[in-house]
Amino acid sequence: MILLIVGTQKFQFNRLLMTIDKLIDEKKITERVVAQVGNSDYKPVNYEFQDFFDSNKFDLLMDESTLIITHGGVGSIVSALKKNKKVIVVPRLKKYNEHIDDHQLEIVEEFKKRKHILLNTNLNDLYSDLCNIEYFKPNLYKKDSNRMLYEIDKFISEIN
Repeated sequence: MILLIVGTQKFQFNRLLMTIDKLIDEKKITERVVAQVGNSDYKPVNYEFQDFFDSNKFDLLMDESTLIITHGGVGSIVSALKKNKKVIVVPRLKKYNEHIDDHQLEIVEEFKKRKHILLNTNLNDLYSDLCNIEYFKPNLYKKDSNRMLYEIDKFISEIN
């Protein structure tokens, strides 16, 4: 099962939800997909979704999943990595009115650099990422990764 997480921001993330629907429609995704769609306007046609999950349901879905596709929120990424899940991150972008700035893109570059995730910045390439995820060998995420937390805190301080 693929778990799709778009986060709890007040902004929509329709382009990711629509891309997943299209890939299912084209039979490029045949696995079950369950999504947390947040405040998006678009309601998926080809997969299960809920606006938000309570923490118990979210945890169960994460455990059940074989792959996580998530927005660039640190909490979602770290939760998936702590469970040793393979993760494709699609950051929200300002130019699509998905967030107020592009901080998600800047933050997830650190996760990519450490080879914890696959980073997708062009949804036209998402199918390719889905094909390649089988061969992606992420570096183990260390739960006490103080250095990464320091880097993220430092980055957030710099943009404020």
